[in-house]
Amino acid sequence: MALHDLETLQKKAIEEGLAFAQQHLTGDFLAEPIAQSDDAALTWDPVELRYVADRSLVLWRRYGQFEVVLDAEDRVVGYVDHDKWEKCRWEPLTKEEALAIARNSGLLRPGLELVESREGEKGSLELLLAVPREEPSQGLRVCINPARRAVISVLPVEDEAP
Repeated sequence: MALHDLETLQKKAIEEGLAFAQQHLTGDFLAEPIAQSDDAALTWDPVELRYVADRSLVLWRRYGQFEVVLDAEDRVVGYVDHDKWEKCRWEPLTKEEALAIARNSGLLRPGLELVESREGEKGSLELLLAVPREEPSQGLRVCINPARRAVISVLPVEDEAP
């Protein structure tokens, strides 16, 4: 192996990046190199008197189970993020805090207002949002993990009629 074998140095850079992520972050990671020109990837360091391999990569972490809910026209109308149940416990939130967390989901359309707020299963906070003077069945149910201040799910309200 030559001291400046580009392929070997780039493999080492990927291994080191992956090892660093696993040491400092939690989860299972996969390192994926980003394509780049070979000219920019290897440089001589005149201070350390060695070649340096510059390798950009994307670190992927296995996320977990995440469900997306689509309507009849294949538009996203909700989701369930099962990982957000972790460390769920009841903590009181103000109406403003709860609505701010719910808005972070990106699925609250204009005109929705809070109709009901209550403690849900496993200490979660459940919100019912609907447009005033319309059927609540046109609204959304938002489930929040109050301890993590994270949205667990956003689901359309289902008709409760038989």
